[in-house]
Amino acid sequence: MTGRIHALALFFALALFLLGLRAWQLQVLEYERYALRSQGNYLKTEDIPAPRGKILDRKGRVLAQDRLVVDLVYTGGEVAFKERLLPLLGLEDLPQVTEPTVLKAGVPEALRPTLEELTAGQKNLYLRERIERYYPNPISGPVMGYVLRANAAQVKQGYSPEEEVGQAGLEAALEPYLRGKRGVRAVEVNVRGERLRETVLEEPTPGQDVVLTLDLALQRAAEKALEEALADINAGRRLNGLPEEKQVKGAIVALDPTTGEVLAMASAPSFDPNLFAKRPVPEEAKALLEDKNLPLLNRAVQPYTPGSTFKLATSYALLEEGYVTPATTYRCSPYIVFGGQVRRNWASRDMGPMTVREAIAWSCNTWYYQAVAQDPLGFVDRLARRARLLGLGEATGLEVAEKTGLLPTRAWKREALGEPWYPGETLSVAIGQGAVLATPAQIARMLATIATGGNKPALHLVKAIGGVPVQPRWEKVPGRYWKVLQEGLRKTVSEGTARFVLGEFPVPTGGKTGTAETPGKRRGLEHAWYMGYGPTDGSPYPPLVVVAFFENGGEGSRVALPAVRKVMAAYWGIK
Repeated sequence: MTGRIHALALFFALALFLLGLRAWQLQVLEYERYALRSQGNYLKTEDIPAPRGKILDRKGRVLAQDRLVVDLVYTGGEVAFKERLLPLLGLEDLPQVTEPTVLKAGVPEALRPTLEELTAGQKNLYLRERIERYYPNPISGPVMGYVLRANAAQVKQGYSPEEEVGQAGLEAALEPYLRGKRGVRAVEVNVRGERLRETVLEEPTPGQDVVLTLDLALQRAAEKALEEALADINAGRRLNGLPEEKQVKGAIVALDPTTGEVLAMASAPSFDPNLFAKRPVPEEAKALLEDKNLPLLNRAVQPYTPGSTFKLATSYALLEEGYVTPATTYRCSPYIVFGGQVRRNWASRDMGPMTVREAIAWSCNTWYYQAVAQDPLGFVDRLARRARLLGLGEATGLEVAEKTGLLPTRAWKREALGEPWYPGETLSVAIGQGAVLATPAQIARMLATIATGGNKPALHLVKAIGGVPVQPRWEKVPGRYWKVLQEGLRKTVSEGTARFVLGEFPVPTGGKTGTAETPGKRRGLEHAWYMGYGPTDGSPYPPLVVVAFFENGGEGSRVALPAVRKVMAAYWGIK
């Protein structure tokens, strides 16, 4: 019995010794390892931001991409090397803060090594990496759009508060494709919030790259043509005794009429989308929101009075509805009297008898007045129906948000205004005045439909998403007189209102000038339009449609026509 007791005592003594030895190991030898965990370590999960997809032009040149930037963050309290740090940051003193505050956003590459040295070992001053949207080849801001950090509503929809979200233009329209899927990591922190270790639980998935139909070189040519038009606008202002304009307001759209691919879309005034990507957003970007010239507005997809460019829709309707034939002649007189009102042509001289071809070429108002005066109440509804077939009054197919314009009818006026339609209103609409509204993109689509003999393309800005091509779409528009309309457009350049600018151009083209009166504005403040296409003779140059529009720019032939010529020259490589 005594031996058993001694053995049991020895066993317990050995067990206690081993337990004590383990306790000594944990509390003495491995104290540093477990001390922090015993003070409140815990695991938390964090989102890993996913890079947005790139946006590239049709030739693979990067227009938008994400890049890694570094911010200097300060959490308050005293810091070492303050006398060296403050001059580098351009600060006189450190701010009083109670939460993490960015002292320097987007630390320049050359400054990073110095700041890494000065912040080493300082728990209240550290460098933090983040993803920022960057536009190495910025195009028209109203077209590209911009990104901002997710707002409260977007956070409720599943965005991270630090995630960048497309707010306008292509960035917003392509958000479902550009946005990636956030990753997740587990982070172990101590009671003081210090990060001890982290483990990636789910890798982030980048957004899809998007290739646009835009050609960067032609895009820049269009943007330059918009800027250079200021001199032409002000030349017209001086002739009309008006104060000079300081800012161009307009748009240029260039496209391939056979596919509907938009090769250039420029809007002015514009802005650099890089401004909105900076943190914090600079005051210069915030001022854009209050600018009376509306630089955030994409004027290529906004509706305006189309002026004489609409005469092609009127000509199409007159021919197809049987009101005139290609041989029907009216005299292009200086004026006519209709309903007791004098309605004038733009020219004060009698220009002689004309068919529809010459009426297009010389933009004769009185020819169209006489043609539609046969049945003004019946024609307006037929005109609206035929104009819609050409792509007016409806969305063009563009991926960005666009307005649909207005094709007035008798029913529309009765429902919208509670008034009857008056015959004289049809005469105004027939020449692109009055209530009719169209966007530059719609005018380009109309011209593409006529140029291709009735193939109406769906316009698109996206060529491929995630490597998958976007297939062109179009529909066949009924018509028997496409050649007649094309001949009228060609005559505009060869002998009509565009001859003095494009008559000797090396590539044969067709087109139509437009000068749209604006209610309440003085002469010289009309909207200036020109739409042109080519080649018209089957030459090997690639097909092109260009529309230029200038808000209150004056005469279309003075302002918009030269701008189109510059874009055509850039596309076809003509000096």
